[in-house]
Amino acid sequence: MALTEQQAVWVEIDRLRPGVFISLAEHWLEHPFLFNEFRLGHDKQIQTLREMGLTRVLYCPTRSSVQPLPAAAAPAPPAAPAPEPSAAELAEMARKRSRIERIGAMRAKLARCEKAYGRTAGAIRGLMQRLHAAPRQAAEMAQEVVNETVAAFIGDEDVVLHLIGQKRNDDNAYFHALNVMILGLMLGRSAGLDEAALRDLGMGALFHDLGKLRVPDPILRKGGERNRVEEDFYRLHALYGEQIGTEVGVLSRGALEIVRHHHERMDGSGFPDGLPAARCSVGARIVAIANRYDNLCNASENGGLTPAEALSQMFRKEAKWWDNALLQRFIKNLGIFPPGSIVQLSNGAIGLVVAVNRSELLKPSVLIHDGTVPRNEANIVDLAEVDEVKIEQALWRDAVPAEALEYLAPRQQVIYFYDRPER
Repeated sequence: MALTEQQAVWVEIDRLRPGVFISLAEHWLEHPFLFNEFRLGHDKQIQTLREMGLTRVLYCPTRSSVQPLPAAAAPAPPAAPAPEPSAAELAEMARKRSRIERIGAMRAKLARCEKAYGRTAGAIRGLMQRLHAAPRQAAEMAQEVVNETVAAFIGDEDVVLHLIGQKRNDDNAYFHALNVMILGLMLGRSAGLDEAALRDLGMGALFHDLGKLRVPDPILRKGGERNRVEEDFYRLHALYGEQIGTEVGVLSRGALEIVRHHHERMDGSGFPDGLPAARCSVGARIVAIANRYDNLCNASENGGLTPAEALSQMFRKEAKWWDNALLQRFIKNLGIFPPGSIVQLSNGAIGLVVAVNRSELLKPSVLIHDGTVPRNEANIVDLAEVDEVKIEQALWRDAVPAEALEYLAPRQQVIYFYDRPER
């Protein structure tokens, strides 16, 4: 976080030692360190601060693992002119420039991904609005969206999920359907479903909440506060969805089965039929997992859970509800720290996971919180390229300082879209 005078204390360079958390006033591009705020890890970093001509820096007592050395009896000497950069400093700056180029490539990739998301979300908005007036046309439009998405996933192991920067106040009621479709197809591809099964899965996921069109809005908005009668009415949406899908006449049997059974659970405690999920299709079991995960992340009350919290709840508290093999695959695909997770790094920095490295799940790409720079200029660190820093822990939402939460996740929604590297 950006340290304030209330949070931090000025300390002379000669009093620093490894374990002290410091904040630099310069923009992160203007010095050789990878971060603007970090916990000192070794004496070489302190020497670099001296070579920069600094005589003191801000340090944060609460984020330091040790306190600075005792103050010397004599006052600190006045600041000396900054010396010429050393060879080591120049080499580090060269490495940093290379990292900056990679950050630029990452930003371009995220921008490309967000643009593609916008097009697809717009198409889904359009087809959903046509459901009443032209249901067959809407279903045909949906098939085009699904076909395009399945084509991107088929046979391409390099497809990666990215966190999408959706604006908080956007009136987009369709991101849930799109999220569940993307997450479901990711899991379905990983589980080895063929192209035809993936198309059924995509359509079933996209229309899994179709039946809510016949449930009054007041009941839908009540969430967990519904009484027994209202809850029974709400649970009919799975049956209503199958009925509407059948009336439209375009959804396949496989897609309709997903629409009906996406709330069934492995222990038979789901609805509408109370079937053990083992008797439901693989597609229905996949959508059940994707739907629950997205609902946990994007709950309207309290802003939802972080992705890491959501996976933890599903794995530790709800394991009996889900197909265990599919849930394990889901966690492996999203990573130990899924996009959208807020993490604390070993140097004390706080960041937001924006993409996962599937070959090294503990080393995702992380957008770093730094209140001294605008969010759109924030440092993005690929931890696979940084040996000296690792993720120390995932932070639950209520443990994240308010200013860091606002900086890292001001949109309050966890939305994913896929990126396929250019050939």
